[in-house]
Amino acid sequence: MTNSGVLVGSQDYVLSQPIPNRTQEAIFNLAHDLRQPLSAIEAIAYYLEMTLPVDQLDARRHLARLQELVVHSDAILSDVVKDFLP
Repeated sequence: MTNSGVLVGSQDYVLSQPIPNRTQEAIFNLAHDLRQPLSAIEAIAYYLEMTLPVDQLDARRHLARLQELVVHSDAILSDVVKDFLP
């Protein structure tokens, strides 16, 4: 078995172990607390998307990247919650 196979097996083992309710609550609260600023960033990005002049190509490129990062961060939080909470 390769090193990566061992790591994957170890990760599966860790994820299959029950975690205390207090830890589950902490994970849920952390995910919730991190989603609050992500939601605000998403709202600001939407406002900028609606108000930036079309010819502001550099700003729009950065805005698109910001929106991608918000989506990616939300997906990470969803995965953590799904993996660690029943």
